[in-house]
Amino acid sequence: MNQLKKLGAIGGAISLALCWPLAVGQIGHNVIHDGVKKLNNASLKAEIVKYERGYLTSQVETHFTVIDPELIQQLKTDGLPTDFTVKSDVEHGVISLSAHSVLEGEQEIPLTLDTQTQLNGNTQFELNLDTWHFTSGGENPVTVSTTPAYLKGHATVLGLGGYTLDVPSVELDFASGEKMTLTDVKGEGDGKQQEGFWLGDQTIQVGNLMLTENDDTAKFELKQASYHFNSSEDVQQKRLNSVHQLKAQQVVMPDGNVNDFNVDFALGDLDSVSFLKLMNLYRNSPQLTDSDIQQAIPYIETLFSKGFYLSMNQMKMTLGSGEFESQWKLNVPEGTNNVSKNPALIVPALTGHLNTFFSNELVAEYPFIRESIDEAIVMEMITQNDKGYTINAELINGNVVFENGHQVPLMALLLPMMMQKR
Repeated sequence: MNQLKKLGAIGGAISLALCWPLAVGQIGHNVIHDGVKKLNNASLKAEIVKYERGYLTSQVETHFTVIDPELIQQLKTDGLPTDFTVKSDVEHGVISLSAHSVLEGEQEIPLTLDTQTQLNGNTQFELNLDTWHFTSGGENPVTVSTTPAYLKGHATVLGLGGYTLDVPSVELDFASGEKMTLTDVKGEGDGKQQEGFWLGDQTIQVGNLMLTENDDTAKFELKQASYHFNSSEDVQQKRLNSVHQLKAQQVVMPDGNVNDFNVDFALGDLDSVSFLKLMNLYRNSPQLTDSDIQQAIPYIETLFSKGFYLSMNQMKMTLGSGEFESQWKLNVPEGTNNVSKNPALIVPALTGHLNTFFSNELVAEYPFIRESIDEAIVMEMITQNDKGYTINAELINGNVVFENGHQVPLMALLLPMMMQKR
């Protein structure tokens, strides 16, 4: 009897082993179908047009169609397809599915995607672009040339993910003779997607960005630049905070060079529910209709009612031999209500501060700054010391209050800037 039990157990194990690839294939079938459904959005429609499931492998074809009218027109102008098919060869592993995907019939785009998906839907991926040379259509064609680049990462069904990006070089040649070259682009990120908003860290680094005229004269160059983004959520308070840091070793322009450029900007204490709803609304409708605006108004009201702040933690740069540095913060206090019905309520409610420094060398090198400084001194808005000029002010009840007690309504400072933009 025991021998029969052993034989039965062995037979059951063999049967399970033989059937397991079929089970993996079925599970994979469901995972892939669910994953493709999630790719649909306001700009792109995705559907599986062919799924041939075998014992150890499957072949899948997924058709993608661009449905955004403006994007369709742009792609047609550039001579790019508005729909394409991705062909995937899937292998059934013991605990995962491996797939190699290519663009069917689009050999001019040497793009491949390799993925390994666990049976629970968690996926590791590697997207590779080989050397590519492409010339767009239209009246003003652009030629794009790239060296091999890749994007690697992972994503879970809960929205967690991370990636690394490496793009050694991209060159764009315009019909006018102008050229843009981009080199040593690297990126990485780790975090979570929540309603289309990234919670976590992202960093992009650029070795060099150069724009040249048709005679190869450089008219703009960006050297050793980086952008770092961090966002976090206080789950208990339902508040979002984000920090944006932009740095560049040097910016070269015809009017002069900017060195050691550094911007550190923060947006914080945002009501997370309202902010994410607004982000989702804008993502689905980049050009807001009257109906979209009406939907947005309650969320805007809640944002202002619960308060938030904008803070320039640091803006610092060297222009020629001169230095500029500034810090400021604006607070929208909690209880700022009915702003959609009466926007004039916003300015009197604001609080904050401003600290700005102009070095003597900067003022001497740039006459237009000298003129503004002289006007500000006459209006008692700025003070002078051995190193340069400083502005220190507080924002109270809609007025900018300077160190000497002199007050200027904030709107009096904003209106000239608003008129210039028009």
